[in-house]
Amino acid sequence: MLKKTIYLAIMIVLSVITAFSQTTITRPGMGDCKLVFEDNFDGTALNTDVWDYRTDTRFWSKQVPENVTVSDGYLYLNVKRQDIGTTQYTGAGVITKKGYRYGYYESRFKIPPGKGWHTSFWMMYRTPSTGIPYSKLYQEIDVCENDSKSQTSYTTNLHNYSPVHTSFGGKGVTTPNLSSNFHVWGCEFMPKEVKFYFEGNLVRTLDATKQPHGDASIWLTTIAAPLGGTDTVDVAKLPSAAVYDYVRFYEQLNPVYLDSAAINDSLTATPNAENLQIIVDNTDAGCTFSSPWTVSSGITGFHGTNYAYYSSTSSTTWAKWTPDIPEDGNYRIFMRWAAYSNRPTAAPVEIKHTEGTTTVKVNQTIDGGKWNFLGSYQMTAGNANYVKINCSGGINTIADAVLFEKIPVETALNDILDENVRFWINANSKTNSILGAVNLNKNSVASLKIYSLVGTLVSEVFHNKTFTSGNTTFNNHLGKLANGIYLAVLNVDNQAYTQIFSY
Repeated sequence: MLKKTIYLAIMIVLSVITAFSQTTITRPGMGDCKLVFEDNFDGTALNTDVWDYRTDTRFWSKQVPENVTVSDGYLYLNVKRQDIGTTQYTGAGVITKKGYRYGYYESRFKIPPGKGWHTSFWMMYRTPSTGIPYSKLYQEIDVCENDSKSQTSYTTNLHNYSPVHTSFGGKGVTTPNLSSNFHVWGCEFMPKEVKFYFEGNLVRTLDATKQPHGDASIWLTTIAAPLGGTDTVDVAKLPSAAVYDYVRFYEQLNPVYLDSAAINDSLTATPNAENLQIIVDNTDAGCTFSSPWTVSSGITGFHGTNYAYYSSTSSTTWAKWTPDIPEDGNYRIFMRWAAYSNRPTAAPVEIKHTEGTTTVKVNQTIDGGKWNFLGSYQMTAGNANYVKINCSGGINTIADAVLFEKIPVETALNDILDENVRFWINANSKTNSILGAVNLNKNSVASLKIYSLVGTLVSEVFHNKTFTSGNTTFNNHLGKLANGIYLAVLNVDNQAYTQIFSY
């Protein structure tokens, strides 16, 4: 109690700064964020309007509500030697009733001393009464999984549950002693990436683009388990507890996400036949192979007359599509395959473009018979660009067709947003600048921000700038941005207008 009292006293001295930092923060990959959920456990009991208890039997322990206590500003998940049902131990856990998705998650806690306990801070969908319906179980994000046999390490992981259960695999992080002192774990979950932090330091980044995302509850749990090489529970250290100081969730201010309907439909769903398109099929001269692949038409959904497949675990076995690009510019790339259950779920696809090489992964068990969006890239005229798929997992990797679609250099020019606002923008990647104009029929206060298509704030052109009635031009130096498609969000007198443009 004394330690937390001293801590609170320090916080009071810094009240103005602290109050702001707790309600609004700036994250490196997210920009400005607002506090959406917080529990500092300052009461005398768990707030059951917010939390449910974990009550399952898992591995060596039964989780019981009686083991959850709140006092002195802490949540205690007590662990005990206790016969109940078929188990000899009892653990504890709490789960938020509400689900959250994109944002920054953070918790400060310490693990129980003595081996035998699996203590976690993680996010996964659940319902209180019926458990986990797999129709809504999309991602599981493990910010911290500690097996207390090791007091100085923990693992992170990301699980996918749609269409099938896969995981990236646990990665160990070396730490100070996790039971003797409190430590802070954090996680940024965005449409494109999951980033894990320990004590404010980035420890791992994972690709989050190859699965659908859903809302997920926050779990704080500790159970007895034979995980991480644990062979028994250290009874001499019982009873004990995992102790949580706080848990918080922040989300972006005015988020703009790739899965919003307007952006997704207009940019990523299907190719636009009005634009210049180059298709390289597996039967074309522009498609080459490291060694002969088998040709088949047994599964429908392919482009042209057939597709090729190869079963190999060698990453040196590949198929490559090399287009004849007529002119420099931004190109959207789509890949097609005939989907089936014996395909790879994460086949690596290498994309060579003007600014380097990018690798994405495709799941060929789903989305057959359609053009699947791989991203937007700057490409150089000629034959220097390519798309290459490498064999994966000893199952049938498919090589069918790749489509390259040129994006118009200028979009969203002179669009009339409503009767009061006219806004145009022209981005120049050679001068790293944005030239534009705002035409208003009255004096107004406006801000202009540039977002990537996964919602990351990349530039603020101007903020709360006063515009007089009429036409006002602006020219802003952005610094180096990656070539691609961006979203401009113009806010005029608290009314937002959006424009999509290429760079």
